[in-house]
This record gives sequence, structure tokens and C-alpha cells, in this order.
Amino acid sequence: MLARGPFSRRRFLVSVAGASAVVLVAACSQSAPASPTAVPAASGGAPAAPTSAAAPARPAATTAAAPPVQSAGQANPAPTVAAAGAASLKPVPRNRTLILGITGTSLTDYQTINPFIGSSTSTGYELAYEPLYYYNAYHTNAVCGPPGMQCSNGEVPWLATGYEYNQDFTGVNIKLREGVTWSDGQPFTARDVVFTINMLKDNAPKLSWSIDLKQWVKEATATNDHTVQITLNNPNPRFFFSYFMFHQDIGFQIVPEHIWKDVGDPSKFTNLDIEKGWPVTTGPWKMVMSTPQQRVWDRREDWWAAKTGFHPLPAVERIIHIPGTDETKMVELAIANEADETIDLRPNNIKAVLAANPKVTTWTGNKPPYGYLDWWPVSLGFNDSKPPFNDKDIRWAICHAIDRDQLVSVGYQGAGAPTLLPYPNFPALLDWLDKIGIKELLQKYPIGQFDLNQTAKIMQSKGYSKDQGGFWSKGGKRFSMVIISSLLFQDITPILVEQLRKAGFDASFKMPQNSGTLIAEGAEDAFISGHGGSVRDPYFTLRLYQSRFSAPTGQPATYPYRWHNDDFDKIVDEMGTTADDDPKLVTLFRHAMEIWMDELPDIGLVQWFHRIPTNTTYWKGWPDENNPYINTGYWHRTSPMFINTIQPTQ
Repeated sequence: MLARGPFSRRRFLVSVAGASAVVLVAACSQSAPASPTAVPAASGGAPAAPTSAAAPARPAATTAAAPPVQSAGQANPAPTVAAAGAASLKPVPRNRTLILGITGTSLTDYQTINPFIGSSTSTGYELAYEPLYYYNAYHTNAVCGPPGMQCSNGEVPWLATGYEYNQDFTGVNIKLREGVTWSDGQPFTARDVVFTINMLKDNAPKLSWSIDLKQWVKEATATNDHTVQITLNNPNPRFFFSYFMFHQDIGFQIVPEHIWKDVGDPSKFTNLDIEKGWPVTTGPWKMVMSTPQQRVWDRREDWWAAKTGFHPLPAVERIIHIPGTDETKMVELAIANEADETIDLRPNNIKAVLAANPKVTTWTGNKPPYGYLDWWPVSLGFNDSKPPFNDKDIRWAICHAIDRDQLVSVGYQGAGAPTLLPYPNFPALLDWLDKIGIKELLQKYPIGQFDLNQTAKIMQSKGYSKDQGGFWSKGGKRFSMVIISSLLFQDITPILVEQLRKAGFDASFKMPQNSGTLIAEGAEDAFISGHGGSVRDPYFTLRLYQSRFSAPTGQPATYPYRWHNDDFDKIVDEMGTTADDDPKLVTLFRHAMEIWMDELPDIGLVQWFHRIPTNTTYWKGWPDENNPYINTGYWHRTSPMFINTIQPTQ
């Protein structure tokens, strides 16, 4: 149990519209919310029951009760792991412990640490596996990466020191850093990289990233212990960035050959045995406990980076992931100094935390939007193969009915930003948009024009007229649309639905537990979701719309838009083989965007912000807008860059 003081005032400060939100750990997740919501309610049956994956066969090696955590007002730091059930764990004071709160009643992935199965990345996968490079999407001219680290244009070499393509981008040579060792003392070599690539290729499509590597990699060889040579099936100037340079939720993990070569089926390997020292990692952390109530990692004193002088040992000595049940509980943990970070909070709740605890801050301090811009701009998407949404004019009519400023001012209380395009407003991407003359294109294609007269003009041209209820109808049938949404978007979804109804669309929404499945299979009229695409290069976002990722309605699609445009497909394919420093890419990008803006396969709504409370009671040096050496999403692959950097406050 967590030790907590009275919370009457804190509970008063917590402002949540309706039921407490269960905020998902990663914005890019398609995980389902806990219950359906609809305003007005959509017609149809009850939502499908939630699904759950079977638990891995191997039990956790150690169990213990959740650690007691120092409450606000305690004079001296207390040990963070109780003796009962955890006698083998050394005592670590609170002011050397980093506590991270995740949502949910328990840690669902506590029995495995296999990065290639399942979808959970909330409880330490990012701690166990270091990449060849990190990429900081938030770098500026003044701040590139963590202090003291080599960094150029946001690229931070880590397990590798360099990479080089051949002339036509059909091959890349990677130089690995010398002196790197696994946690069991074995050297990290090029053979580990080659083994992981081949293991994934050989097990496609069962393992994460396996399809990608089977598609791209013709051959991978270790020319010596510190050189990897990869030959590609086709030119790909983005190959290294896509798979070896961790950014946001992107990049595959390299595993030790000497452990994984004998596991049999890697899709069934839990990779977790604390007595054996598994998982074997290159990072500075070893797992010492994994239960449904907590996952505990302790610092390794023999980390290769400290031994070689590459990076000092982290000041953090213990990391604990604990479930906080719901967002209300996260607010309590942050106010009581019982969590140093939680998952991002809604605007009302982050403001309540800031008001109640002066030691808590955010990426933007005490001012809106109280968080950092994520790579996940949110849109209203459609099954573009389904009438009437297969008509671009209908999509434009809906677009003119949306007041994005109201979505932000009312839904997010001003703590946000609208968007017209599927790109996050990262500086590198804004530069690309400037290169293609985006202001001129937005005059030609006025996506941001909120104009109900334009909506009416288009609908009337399509044979619709308003019935007695004020809704667009044709042939005696109303234009109805049910929007699939989730609790992630409960701030804006009711407002959007009301806007559409005022414009004459018989709109409603629902939040079924199987929303991800429904969207993937096209069993919807429209949906609200985000884009996990580009962070520095425009290609990756446009790739999401290519028809090769579609599927017939009823069958799961890789990306849910089901939009087909042959010219767009060809242009984006050519973009994929064109280097980002080739002037040709600008021309291709403009042509692709003209097609996209004319067709409007989905409609941009708002930028996505992670409003994460960072508590300075015990830890300082958190990244923020003034020192953006990385983002503060602790579930992202880049999180060790700040976890290994922050320093004790006292």
C-alpha cells in the first residue's frame, strides 16, 4: 500500500468532467477505453467486451508488496521498498529513487520483458535496451541533446559512433562503439546486431519490426566486431533513422545473441528471470522485482558507459513503476510527492496539481499548454472507401463545419493548439512546409475555413436538403455519422459532434472498448485518432495514406484511411527513395501535398500535447522548453536521456 495523508482538499481540486479518465500511456496506442460514452448516444448494440492477451507462461521470479513511498511532510527520506516480501532488495532512500506512475490497476506486462511481443512499453522496455543512436526531435540551435553528449542536428551517437550509406542508398555501414558490454559481462559486438536483424527477418510476421526488416534487408554481415554492413533490397536513405535511431516510439531493440540464440521460438520467450539476471541489457539498469503492483529497476555500478568514460553513472539509484488506477489517483500521487512523474494529465487536472504543489512543474512551467508537443496530431478520419465519405466534396463539407479554435478554447481551456495538417509543429517539419509554400497552398485549399455557408453549398450541390429537424437528408434518409472515439479525446469529441450537428449532420459518437479493432477493420463512418508519422522528414506522415496499407472493409488495415490515389502513391514512393538533402524532395513533397489537400482524406483537428507533471521535490534538471535536451515522456524510447541526466534536488 502507498502511504498517503488526507486528500479532502486535493480531491476538491481535482476537476474531471464525468468519470475519471484512464489516460493511455502512449499517445500512439490504439488501446481501448474502459467504457462507452456517447453524446448524443449512437444507435446500435452494446460495445464489445474487452479482449486480453494470454499471459506468458513463465512467472515472475520475485514478488513483493508495493513499496511505501514518502508522503509530503516527512522529514527524512524513507526506504522505498518494504522489507516484507522484498528482503533481498537493498534499501534505497526516497531521494535517490525515481517513481513513475502509470495508469491501470496493475502492471499487465509484469511477466515479460520481450520487446518484440505485445504492445506495452510502459514499464521499462526503454530502460533495458539502448539504441545505436538517439534522436531528439526537440533540439534547437542552442540545445541539441543532453549536456556533455556528442550531438548534431538532434542525432546522439550511443552504441554506434557513425553510419554511412553507399551512393545509391542500397547499403549502409555502421561503426559500433568499442568497450560496450552486456550486463552479464559479455561484449556487445556487430554479431548481436546481425543476429537480431536475422532473427526478426526469420520470424516475420510474428515479431514486432519483423515485416519491416524482411522487406528491406537483403543481407546483414559483421565484417568485424565493431562494423555492421547491411545490404538493402531497395534504396532507402531513411533506413538507419527508421530502425536504429530511437525517437518517440520508433526503433527496434538489439538483443544479445548469446542469450537469444537458444530460446527456440522468440515469440514465446519472456526474457525475464531475475535470478539469472534476465533481461540481459547494455543499459545501466537491472530488474530486481516485477509484480502486478510494481516493477523495480536498480542501478548497475558496472555500466559500460561509466567504465569507459562515455557517460557518468545516473544519479538515480532505483526506478519504480507503479499503477495509479486512474487520473484522479495520478493527481494525488503528484500532489503528495509520491510520484516524480505521472502519465500526462488533462488541462483541469494538471492545473490542479500545479496549484496544489509548488514543487511540480511542466514542460512550459505554469503556463499553457502545460506540456510539450507530441508527434501525434489528431484528426477526424473516415473510411474513405465507404459512401458517402468516399466523396472528397463531402469531406470538405464536413471540414468547413469544424471550428478548431473552439475545440481548443472550450475542450482544452486554451491549453492546446489547432492543426490543419497531419504534421506536428516541430521546427524541422515547419521548415519543410515553408519550402513548399504552405501558406499559398492553404489559400488555394482553405482547410481552415470554418464556414457553414460553404458546408450548405456543397451539401445542396450533392442533392441534400434539410429536413424538419434541421439535418441534411436525401431521398428521405438523413446524413448520419457515428464517430468512433476514445477517452483520450473526451475533451473535444462532444464539442466536435455538437459542431457537426449544428451544421446539419446527424452526428453522434461512441467509445467502445474495441475501438481500435473497429477502426482497423473500417467498421465505422468516422474516427478520431492521431498520426505517428514524421518528426523531421515529411515522408513518413504521407506514407500513412498510401493505398498499400489499406484493406477491404471488414479486414484489418495497417493504417485505417482506405483512401486510394495512384498518383499520390507513386509520388510518395519516389519520396521514399529520395534523400532529404536532394532538392527533388521539395518538388515531390509539394505535389503530394497538393493531392492530399485537394482530396482531404482526413481532417486535422488539434495538435497533441503531453501535459506531464515533473516533480522537483527530489529531482532537478528535467528537460523543458528552455532546455529541450529531450522530451519528458518516460515511456518513450528516448527517456533514458533524461533519466540518466536528472540530479538530486537535495
